[in-house]
Amino acid sequence: MEAMLCYPWGLEPMRIVKERTTFAAVSELRTSLDAILRQLHETCVVLEKHNKPVAVMMEPQRYKEMEEAVERASDILLAFEARAREASADASGFVPLDEAEKRSL
Repeated sequence: MEAMLCYPWGLEPMRIVKERTTFAAVSELRTSLDAILRQLHETCVVLEKHNKPVAVMMEPQRYKEMEEAVERASDILLAFEARAREASADASGFVPLDEAEKRSL
């Protein structure tokens, strides 16, 4: 699904794709910063230079939510890895905590 935002000043308009992403040229920052910032309430904005992505802009709350989601996913993957290692480990390879503490001194 693609929609176009048209601007009266005749510049190439921002492109919105996949309902949650907008593409805008870096040069548009100089001439239509307010419109791009308003667009952040609706979608992320991918800034392009010579039709290549160079940066992504998004609202701070959305960025924070993404960071938290990545952190949760990472924790889940680490838990699965720890369980798999524990299940396949030989008990003779474990070192009691007090002995490990002594070794670290």
